[in-house]
Amino acid sequence: MKARYKMPLTAIERDAVERIMEEVKEKSSREQNRAILRTFKIACLILHQDFGFGGKRLEKFVDLMNEAGRKAAQRPEIWFHVDEQLQALGFEFDPEDLEERVEHTKELYKEQGRKFREY
Repeated sequence: MKARYKMPLTAIERDAVERIMEEVKEKSSREQNRAILRTFKIACLILHQDFGFGGKRLEKFVDLMNEAGRKAAQRPEIWFHVDEQLQALGFEFDPEDLEERVEHTKELYKEQGRKFREY
């Protein structure tokens, strides 16, 4: 068996790691937002071309989607209800991962200073 010793990071190294992690987080967030925006653009174009949505209806659609997204970010358990409603319509997506969602919700509630209650 080989013993390995990991040298502790200096303050400068810790700061560099924190800056790198923050930069990675920012870039990841930008890419995620870019992917969401592209999905919105495609959805709006399809709604216009195939379903006759005009500018006002598209604007309302985008506003409602943004509002639903904000609610879902604050209460991630909403995704389970969304899955149930879509299944009732006979339209199924891959269901949310319960374990992953619970852990994410706990982290989010902790960040918001709220207490997480398991149901």
